[in-house]
Amino acid sequence: MTSREIVSRCIEFREPPRIGLHFQTDPIQGRVWDETDFVCVGYASDPHYAPQPGGTRWVTEWGDTRESLTTMLGEAVAFPLGDGWEQLETYRFPDFTAPWRYATLHEDVARGHAAGKYVYGFVPGLMLQTMDLRGMENWFLDHVEAPEKLAYVLDRISTIRDCLVERYAAAGADGVITWDDMGTNVQPFISPAMFRAQYFAHYRRTIDRLHGHGMHFIHHCCGQVRPYMDLFVEAGCDVLQLDQPTLMGIDWLGDHYGGKLCFWNSTDIQTTLTAGSLEAIEAEAHRQIWKLGNFGGGFMVKAYQQPESIGVTVERAQRQYEAFKRHGHYPLKPPAG
Repeated sequence: MTSREIVSRCIEFREPPRIGLHFQTDPIQGRVWDETDFVCVGYASDPHYAPQPGGTRWVTEWGDTRESLTTMLGEAVAFPLGDGWEQLETYRFPDFTAPWRYATLHEDVARGHAAGKYVYGFVPGLMLQTMDLRGMENWFLDHVEAPEKLAYVLDRISTIRDCLVERYAAAGADGVITWDDMGTNVQPFISPAMFRAQYFAHYRRTIDRLHGHGMHFIHHCCGQVRPYMDLFVEAGCDVLQLDQPTLMGIDWLGDHYGGKLCFWNSTDIQTTLTAGSLEAIEAEAHRQIWKLGNFGGGFMVKAYQQPESIGVTVERAQRQYEAFKRHGHYPLKPPAG
């Protein structure tokens, strides 16, 4: 059975032989774990906005200024609509209809499928992208003071997402991921009622379009978002990717959403993977597999992409790798105790 089929069976609860695996990350002291069932593909960014080698500050094609000392992800520090909504009159959204963005997409997808992999693309997030346009403080206020302006920007982002989904579908990709952190360690950024009023229709719009093409929707989300979980299910989200699963509670997630969502998780990067013992890493990996994946599927592992940036050692990464491999074959066995 190919990796592509195993992942699809995990997501769709169709009795996979094992959990889906993704251990490809940035190196830790030069060490890599080059094992994955997945291939991520994407679109080309405008080269005029590429960060210069060695640079730590640059402007993206969305117009936000990013700054970083360690990675090319960076943090937005200046915002194209940050000084007032009047800037929207002259703001130009990036053009995602340009053919040059997709010059290699079909080849990239075909290459991944030829290797037997599950191939997924990526689209901009709804909350994170609007934050990068307005700045977080403005963004919070916009939900009350300028909801119609926020709605306009969200519609433009959704239209871009529509365009990207169609391109990925035409190339034959299997799914799409969005990175959209939605909360702090304590609570969601906004109330569930506000999420439904401003974001839910756009969230579902992308998912419905994907499902119309037989594709999956994967949502990376950090933060305490228990109040959003029913909305994710209602919208049709297929996979929830969590780097902090203990924040909401592994048992709670399994008891309430096991069999409803497939989870694609690391061991918790804030607690277990970085601060727990090796035995704790093993125990959490086993517990996640059992609590979230014992539904004829429903669990996959995604190692954290930048482990050195959070202090993960080779020893810890190796123990996580071994634990998920050891306990991830069906039929699953429950943890001791």
